[in-house]
Amino acid sequence: MQDRSVGKNFLVQLLGRVGAVLIGMFSIAILTRSLGAEGFGEYTTAITFLQLFGVVVDFGLTLTLIVMISEANANVEKIVGNVFALRMVSGAIMFTIAPISILALPWSSTIQQGVLVGALAYVLMGGASLLVGVFQRFQSMWRTAVAEMMNRVVLLALLALFAFLHLGVVWMIAASIVANLVWLILMIRFAKPFVHIRPQFDLQIWKEILSRSWPIAISIFFNLLYLKGDILFLAYFRNQTEVGLYGVAYRIIDVLTALPVMFMGLLLPLAVFHWTNQDKPKFRAQVAKTFDFFMMAIVPIVIGTQAIGIQLIEFVAGPGYEDSGRILQLLIIAVIGVFLGALFGHLVVAVNKQKQMIWGYIAVAIVSVIGYYLFIPKYGIWGAVSMTLVSEGLIALVTYLVVQKEADLKLNPAVTLKALFSSTVMYLVLISLPEFHALIDLTIAFVVYAFMMLATKAISVDELKRLASKPTV
Repeated sequence: MQDRSVGKNFLVQLLGRVGAVLIGMFSIAILTRSLGAEGFGEYTTAITFLQLFGVVVDFGLTLTLIVMISEANANVEKIVGNVFALRMVSGAIMFTIAPISILALPWSSTIQQGVLVGALAYVLMGGASLLVGVFQRFQSMWRTAVAEMMNRVVLLALLALFAFLHLGVVWMIAASIVANLVWLILMIRFAKPFVHIRPQFDLQIWKEILSRSWPIAISIFFNLLYLKGDILFLAYFRNQTEVGLYGVAYRIIDVLTALPVMFMGLLLPLAVFHWTNQDKPKFRAQVAKTFDFFMMAIVPIVIGTQAIGIQLIEFVAGPGYEDSGRILQLLIIAVIGVFLGALFGHLVVAVNKQKQMIWGYIAVAIVSVIGYYLFIPKYGIWGAVSMTLVSEGLIALVTYLVVQKEADLKLNPAVTLKALFSSTVMYLVLISLPEFHALIDLTIAFVVYAFMMLATKAISVDELKRLASKPTV
């Protein structure tokens, strides 16, 4: 396992993610324009409700799979087969419960039908997303990038067709069934060079998998409770138009959230390898590099959004969503907590402190739910935004403290300070220029920030070449 291999695979997956994001932006544009703010709110509510059940179905299996097949002398095919079977069985059970349980909530028949239809899509997605761990383990992320790209292309085509036919919210959700089926089939076929995917039902292995995964499952459940609780409380206490406006801004956050999770999924096998071999210096060095990389990525995003957030939302979602731009300008600050929470949250798994972290996730979830209950009914969207910022900050802090206590991390703020300075220059350039198209603003922001980071020697051309070079064994 080599650092350059991680960097190169991340670059491959990042390029795939960029393509998926661009297609995803087109999908959002279709949804917001065809459904309107209220319809998009109903769509967002149904999807968010299903995501909660998706976490229960996952039960920490994805992270557990990566860890188990990264260990020495692991029987990869047997482990993958049993984890895959467990995921599909649990998915069938939980997503049968989801359409029944939503009947107890005071939401429209459109949302209820959307959950019923979307349940099958989420069963299929659960199987496909689980297999990403196989490609992360074998450092072959181009395969999953291609599969995900095809998923997005099929989804975009169906959304465009259904929008043209004016079919509404339920059909938009139904489009995911076909797209996720394509995704699952491709993931199984692409995995063949490494492992033959077939369900296996060894109850002894199931028991071992569950014994390892339940601390992660509980942590992820409470993690998602504070992440998605804002939308569910907003949908319960306010109207679907507010959910739609908030949901547009949140979709941008969701896109960004995938990046640190994607990178940490690649890094986790390497972190587990260093930690289990008691090579703490390499473990700390890898964490320090990742911290610097994350800060270089998130600081310009947060600061740049203050300059062009409204234009970006108007470009993506169209007219009528201007308030979503103002929401995004504040909500984007939560991305700092998202990135750091992903970093230290995965490291909690690497150092095998999942059980100790459970209480941290529970505490943050309790604080968040109480905050949502107190502030969303009165302040609506802004109450949701404020509590999201608090919860993301708390979880990043708690996960850091758990890992710091165990691993004695050494994090240098020098790169972060250079990123902050470079981003400030970028912001001043953006606000001093006339208002251009959002894509032109993004291009200018990227060029200015990259130039300043090179000028301050926060990054070097040699380092970029090293990461892109062929890894040595």
